[in-house]
Amino acid sequence: MRQLASWLAALVLASASAAGAVPSCRLAEPAVEAVIAAKATELRGTEYCQFRNYNTLDEVDGDGTDDFIVLFTVDGIEDGGNDHDDFMAVWLSGRSDAAPLVVQTGARGERDPVGISVRDRRIHLRTLEYRPSDPMCCPSGKGEVVYELKDGALRPAPQPAARGKPRRKGAATGGTR
Repeated sequence: MRQLASWLAALVLASASAAGAVPSCRLAEPAVEAVIAAKATELRGTEYCQFRNYNTLDEVDGDGTDDFIVLFTVDGIEDGGNDHDDFMAVWLSGRSDAAPLVVQTGARGERDPVGISVRDRRIHLRTLEYRPSDPMCCPSGKGEVVYELKDGALRPAPQPAARGKPRRKGAATGGTR
């Protein structure tokens, strides 16, 4: 049975390759690829599509139609090293132009967004947060950053301070350290 499964997988890959249709994580939508490529070029870095995170099932702008959200990371900024910046691009269905709203959501040494959800028209990003003792490779904290659409732009949503704890740097955007 295992040999049959391996043979079938090889056949599928061979036929896809022969047809020139090797699977890719790049989207067929050129507008999305162009925005991500432009940001990578601007920062003189590289974007690896296999690390993107998408959400197309939620409504952000209040028009009753789902919007498109993608998280992406640009690595090797300027010098090709290990530095990276994280971004969110949001295509709102209610906008007359096709331009997305793009906002930086994290960076090496700060936070890395790893998940998206939308509640009450606010975008909640689940994050891994860098704690002071963490090596630059490995954030160990967990947090959330919340964005809302305000005056046509994505802005960090104010978050109430935790009871009994003083607000820390980054608390205004929901980050924890």
